[in-house]
Amino acid sequence: MKLKSLLTDARQNKKRSFLRANWENLVFINYEVDSSLLEPYLPSGNKLDLWNGRCYLSLVAFQFKNTRIFQIPVYGWRNFDEINLRFYVKRFGYESSKSGVVFIKEIVPSYLVSKIANWLYGENYERKKMNSNIRGNTPSVKNVKFEFEDSSNLNTISALVDAKASSPGVNSFESYITEHYWGYASKGGDLTTEYEVEHSVWPVTEVSEYRVKVDFGSVYGENFSSLTEQHPHSVFFCRGSSVIVRLGHKIKS
Repeated sequence: MKLKSLLTDARQNKKRSFLRANWENLVFINYEVDSSLLEPYLPSGNKLDLWNGRCYLSLVAFQFKNTRIFQIPVYGWRNFDEINLRFYVKRFGYESSKSGVVFIKEIVPSYLVSKIANWLYGENYERKKMNSNIRGNTPSVKNVKFEFEDSSNLNTISALVDAKASSPGVNSFESYITEHYWGYASKGGDLTTEYEVEHSVWPVTEVSEYRVKVDFGSVYGENFSSLTEQHPHSVFFCRGSSVIVRLGHKIKS
């Protein structure tokens, strides 16, 4: 079936999966920021989701493995890296609230994934040259390194993982960061794209050493330049799991 037919058919079924993959070797670098930094990026109908009254955003680096779009293997791009900058929101409905994320930018090396995701979801994907190196023979001992090029600069994220993973507590900071299962992207005006992300609860491992060498101003815009020299609130690692990203749909506030 041609891609155009798949997209048309999928739009008629909001719960159909757009993407299935394994997300593995996730490094979360978390920063405390003033809420005024993120409010201009809020999609319509969302509010900032604070933790203990404080506002956070995260730089997340990880690996896509065994990627399939509409159940079709993405030949040539089944395994690749992603680095994104994201923050945390809540959307309040008539019966309940939904905890979600908003992405400032998602960097991938795949032209196909970036174009389709931008088209369907209204996200801000960019294609850049990237590579990663994961060394270590056990789940609890790893050297994890991600790199990407921007304006001829090499940006690096690395972490040494040398502790046993444990499930995050229900009200812990790690749970707050990892357990947001909805994505939101602005479509302009009072329109917002909403999509669901499904994965198991991820055990968390603190890292003993890390390095973040990222020119935030160049990569994400001048508003985020202060993060280049800012010390993270925390850095932790998740081994990851299989993930399903459901097809998005537009909602009006």
